Amino acid sequence: MSKKLYLSTIVILVLILFNVFFIFRTANHENDNRSVVPSLENSNAQAFILPVSEVSYLPILDTDVSKPVLKSKSAIVYDVNSGRYLYSKNISEKLPIASLTKILTAIAVVEKLNFKDIVTVPADAIKVDSERQDLYLGERLTVEDLMKMMLIKSSNDAAYALSFYAKSIGVDLIKEMNKRATALGMLNSHFKDVAGLNDEAYSNAEDMIKLVRELLDYPTLLIIMSQKDVDVKSLDGIAHHIETTNQLLADIPGILAGKTGYTEDAMGCMVLVVQVSEDNDRIISIVLGSSERFMDTKKLVDWTRQAYRWK
Repeated sequence: MSKKLYLSTIVILVLILFNVFFIFRTANHENDNRSVVPSLENSNAQAFILPVSEVSYLPILDTDVSKPVLKSKSAIVYDVNSGRYLYSKNISEKLPIASLTKILTAIAVVEKLNFKDIVTVPADAIKVDSERQDLYLGERLTVEDLMKMMLIKSSNDAAYALSFYAKSIGVDLIKEMNKRATALGMLNSHFKDVAGLNDEAYSNAEDMIKLVRELLDYPTLLIIMSQKDVDVKSLDGIAHHIETTNQLLADIPGILAGKTGYTEDAMGCMVLVVQVSEDNDRIISIVLGSSERFMDTKKLVDWTRQAYRWK
């Protein structure tokens, strides 16, 4: 065999061995890949699958039930559990809210004052609306009893007595109220007095829902606002019989809390928190700027109960 033929044979053998090695290596690599990538059909690797949240469509609307016709400028019904608006009318319109302001006043009082503190009624807290006198000069009442007068009877005198007492111990209730409103995201609201007598103050139905949702975290206030009447006696022996301004307490079942409001500019305003099912489903109804606040509110609650189901 010549030297050239010998070298050619060696080169051919090397090429053949190299090709065999390459084919074997490629086959093994493919097998390795198949062992790493999980089969979608056979693998139990559920880490790649995100859990799907259960969607709740409750409450469900029956569109055959006609919506109520209201006399209010603005109105809303809100379902607490689902966080949905069930009814809305001009809910972004800024309006004065009269004594609905006292809901925010009450929250500020709970946060900043002690229910057992004794308040001596000053002259500036008597007949503050120039119409009705609920307190007497110098009489002494607890913060708690003044809160009952403010929330049940909607006493303006009681609201101002609380404000003057707070100021005497270094607490500006109006400032605290506006701070709390901002913290709650009530960006279309501004408050100017503790009773809601100043109609330059304003809010809207959307913001009021945020306030009433906050109210739900204050069970003591809810209990007060659900009472039809209560007797309060000052430390001086002066008796005050307090009757609610909420005429719907006797007409609508399931009311958990309510607050009325009225001034000439604000017109009739109304907040209700109502339980609408045995499973503690609750709605918040708000009416602003109404000539028939009680009728409008009753229409809203009755319609909601007829038009929606929670099961």
